[in-house]
Amino acid sequence: MLRWMAAMDSKTRSPGRRTGNASHFVLTRFNVRSFYHTAEPTDEWLHTRLDLFREYCLPCLTHQTSSRFTWLVFVDSLSPKWFLKEIQQLGNGIFETVPIHGPFTSAAVSAEITLRTSTAYILTTRVDNDDAVSKDFIETIQACFTGQEFEFLNLVNGAQYATGKAYLRPYTKNPFLTLVEKITADPPSTVFIEHHYRVNEMGPVRNVRTAHPMWLQIIHGGNILNEVVGLRVPGQRLASHFGCELRFDDNYGRLVLEMSLGFARIFTRLIQKPARIGELLRVLVANKPGRNVS
Repeated sequence: MLRWMAAMDSKTRSPGRRTGNASHFVLTRFNVRSFYHTAEPTDEWLHTRLDLFREYCLPCLTHQTSSRFTWLVFVDSLSPKWFLKEIQQLGNGIFETVPIHGPFTSAAVSAEITLRTSTAYILTTRVDNDDAVSKDFIETIQACFTGQEFEFLNLVNGAQYATGKAYLRPYTKNPFLTLVEKITADPPSTVFIEHHYRVNEMGPVRNVRTAHPMWLQIIHGGNILNEVVGLRVPGQRLASHFGCELRFDDNYGRLVLEMSLGFARIFTRLIQKPARIGELLRVLVANKPGRNVS
């Protein structure tokens, strides 16, 4: 079987090229300056995001069935001292806090990855700081690695969690994306080479269908783009798959009504925008996870 190589902590090591090895990085942006966040966040915003991070993202990535990955959390180098201290304490032994000087760019991420690996292949996976992933998220991604030179992996089965309610949301352009790439003379591209909804313009995308939701978008009012668009389902359908505490309000009568209304709403959305039918078909024909190769 392919031997996974842990990324090196040292930032002074020269990257090598070892055929048959791969390093897997999970990349999380926190308060970096980007396309969506240009202004400096307030202390209130930082406290709120830290609470969400502790409640959902951190426990889920801590309780993965595979520990063979390196988690990097990117923060603005000009962050308040109290925040830098708290995020570093949270990351002790779990993730590495990486300060970004200036705007967050794919080039900046590439430089940080280059300093931390010497393998022939690199997998980079993005996970937002206010979202959750299933316990076998990392294991499932790694099972899809077969020595591809350049391919995006997209786990299409996901869900949303809002005010104690669960919604299934299959989506082929979701932000829980992975890029597999073989390292050449050029620095790695990393998954942040393009917005998640446009990566098909950069290279092949493999949609992967799984038996249960692999990711969970937390809808909390502070999201920039997220809205509830999935189909209401009983919370127990997904609770056991995630390593964080999820509290559900599954009153039977309300649940049945909301599921019925959800079917009607989704049908209406498909009629209004026929292109969404193509999205649904792409989900239905997606591949199942493959296996690692020797």
